[in-house]
Amino acid sequence: MSSPDFEKHIAGAREALRAFLETLLGQEILLQAEAPVATSRNAAQEAGASLFTLLARGDVAFAVQLDPKWLPLLSKAMLGEPIEVGDEGYEDLARELAGQGYGAVRNQLSGTGVALGEVSFEVLPPGAPLPEDTLDEALSAVAFHLELAGDTLKGTVLLPAPARQPAAATAAGAPAPAPSPAETPSQGQPVPISPLNFPDLGKETLGENNHTFGLLADVELEVTVELGRRRLPLADILRLTNGSVIELEKLVGEPLDIYANGRFIAEGEAVVIDEQFGIRITSLASTRNRDKVFH
Repeated sequence: MSSPDFEKHIAGAREALRAFLETLLGQEILLQAEAPVATSRNAAQEAGASLFTLLARGDVAFAVQLDPKWLPLLSKAMLGEPIEVGDEGYEDLARELAGQGYGAVRNQLSGTGVALGEVSFEVLPPGAPLPEDTLDEALSAVAFHLELAGDTLKGTVLLPAPARQPAAATAAGAPAPAPSPAETPSQGQPVPISPLNFPDLGKETLGENNHTFGLLADVELEVTVELGRRRLPLADILRLTNGSVIELEKLVGEPLDIYANGRFIAEGEAVVIDEQFGIRITSLASTRNRDKVFH
């Protein structure tokens, strides 16, 4: 991977982590990352002596060094109580957070054609050596930080150094590779070039019987009615039992949203028809608010 591609993927990973942290913390954040710099495993070991490390082993190998202040911040948002590095169960929590963050990055990069492999995370306490069997001596370091509530949380991602492009063979005195016959025109013979012409298709019309929409009459769409929703911390979800009641954000009497294939199309009110729920449409969506989608 060349250096420009490497930096492009770092930017995509940063956006994925920013979205993940915003969802977890329930607020907008600004996650800033610096450009990758070359480093070594020994230098990273010395620089991160006070940080704990999330070490990824598997199809890819990398490490994330984090300020210990990250863990109580994220654990409080996730579980409702802060957990410090060294507390009982902190390694399980750190592995769970690392797995979710890696999954967000993996999904983000898959949309750009970059496929990341499966990994498992190991938690190394502050001062623990970075293993030679997992990380190469030559690494690229991406420093990042988050400003939140007047505090600065720092971290560093240690990645395999991008492969350098091999020097041209001519630099070593070897002859340059000859171009393929398809790339080399015959000597003394000009290559003919002519414009591409398309026939006139005539004036566009709809059909004599105007049955265009009739062709789509049998296409089925899934209609969804949203009764309401609620955002809860994971700690509250884990406490749910039989008989628990979840209060929705929708008020009594407020119209319900109706979606067709996930696209907002109308509002309505709930009715009962022969012991089944139904929906009576009270208003259709305007063109302006049809961009609303069901998640």
